[in-house]
Amino acid sequence: MASAQPNTRSYERGPTRKKRSVRKALSRNATSGNTVVVGMLLLIAGAVVVYWALDIHARYTLSLQSPLRLHLQWPLVVAHRVNSEEAEQARLDQRRPLTAYQQYTCLKFGSACRVALAIQRAENPEGKCETYHYNGDGTLDWGYFQINTVHLQRPGVNLRDLLDCRANIDFAYQLYSERKSFSAWSTYNNGTYRKFIRR
Repeated sequence: MASAQPNTRSYERGPTRKKRSVRKALSRNATSGNTVVVGMLLLIAGAVVVYWALDIHARYTLSLQSPLRLHLQWPLVVAHRVNSEEAEQARLDQRRPLTAYQQYTCLKFGSACRVALAIQRAENPEGKCETYHYNGDGTLDWGYFQINTVHLQRPGVNLRDLLDCRANIDFAYQLYSERKSFSAWSTYNNGTYRKFIRR
């Protein structure tokens, strides 16, 4: 006859099961706590990105351009957003948001930006930087503002630079400042630019 021995297995299993279930519960709590922390961090990071994007959008205009030129160039053009009455009127004239180069033009020309952009569109409707037009007198109109090649006689001015939109706009502003008018452009003198200004 076997002697009666206490069933130690059942006593060992009970506390061990409790320990395991406590460990699992603690592990679940820790995991859910980590999930909450990660979720909060993602929410904060998302809010920072949205704030940053809205801030950039409020201050700058972004436009795409071809990444290929005569050499590689950055495909994104960035210019400060001009928040003036003239820029808003110019936007209405364009019937669409101003591109980065149009914003840059408004920044340079100030209160004359509306007329400047109308002249630019009359001269170069597609707003291309690397464009030219042959004239009957043998000269060429070159770039964003269609600067005539007669101006190449000036020291420091060359065609390569005038293919750069910003340099072209800068030179157009220089001509405007020197003459205190837009008389260097035939589309101003013959009134063609007026088609690009809303009444």
